[in-house]
Amino acid sequence: MASPIKNSDKGGKRPGQKFKSLLVWQYLLKHTDDDHAASSEAIKEHLREYGITADRHSIARDIDALNELFALDMNADIEDRDRLNYEIVYDASKRGYKVVCRPYEFQELRLLAECVRASKFISKSQEEHLLTAIEGLCSESQVEELQNEVYLVGRSKTSNKYIMASMLKINQAIKAKWKISFKYLKHTLNDRSTQVARRGGKAYIRSPFKLLINDGNYYLLAYDSDKEDMRTYRLDRMKEVEIIREPRDGTQVYEKINMRTYTQRVFSMFGGEDKFVSIRFTNDLLDTAVERFGNSEEVFYRPDDSGHFVVSAHVEISKQFYAWICGFHTKARIINPPEVVEGMKSFLKDISSRYESE
Repeated sequence: MASPIKNSDKGGKRPGQKFKSLLVWQYLLKHTDDDHAASSEAIKEHLREYGITADRHSIARDIDALNELFALDMNADIEDRDRLNYEIVYDASKRGYKVVCRPYEFQELRLLAECVRASKFISKSQEEHLLTAIEGLCSESQVEELQNEVYLVGRSKTSNKYIMASMLKINQAIKAKWKISFKYLKHTLNDRSTQVARRGGKAYIRSPFKLLINDGNYYLLAYDSDKEDMRTYRLDRMKEVEIIREPRDGTQVYEKINMRTYTQRVFSMFGGEDKFVSIRFTNDLLDTAVERFGNSEEVFYRPDDSGHFVVSAHVEISKQFYAWICGFHTKARIINPPEVVEGMKSFLKDISSRYESE
């Protein structure tokens, strides 16, 4: 039970009456939505918990005043982000009031909740905290529906509970154009439940430029001065991130990057020498090819015969790329350039030799 509101009003109003409209709004926001309404009696009972008396006429006046406030921005010179975007209506079929217009749709909140659940870079405790924040924007019935989560196949969560703090420091460094230092972790066969720092715990010093999300993981794109090139680092494998107040390096390298094609090459094929490659696929793999290579001006598709098409795109050549092609068995074949075709043959020969009888 809520504590009754003490009267500090010298104007003669009964205790807490000046807060009545706010409490009516609080109750409607929490207990109503498109499918659920609140009767005047239910609202009166809520007010009584705060020591406030009301009748249905005064409640109706409060709701009229709230709707008048919500409608003020309709013709006013107010930024979109500052508009209230609410509306309360009386539903005769349910004999009660309900909030029918909010700044956000419930399906949008549901999508946000599922994104939080699906994100590998968010720890379980952080997931619960973020879901609670999203639930605070919903009515009680919507919260129950939100908690019927989608089952995510193969979902795994990071055990790094400091990832949000790391992200904050990285964003600060990117904004200020400073360097950062961090330790980078890896698993060991001795204890797969924990990770140990690479390079014997020696700190990595990098120039951060951008945060990226791929396949549910958060990555940092940063410049490695020793390698004179850009590298990506998983945030959930970064530890003890600190800002170094020194100007970052690699700006000219970063500015030459086409982010769309760069991320497609790096995340899809695990890095290697950049080559313009043509691959012949069976027609049923067109969706797969578009998802992998995209549909930008630098990617070319053409029909080859009635059952095949050819896609030509920039690819970073690596063993992982060859293995990806192998996954399609006879449905995909590299046709150009000749050195990549020979690289594929060599890759297959090396694999085959491992299964020959000794």
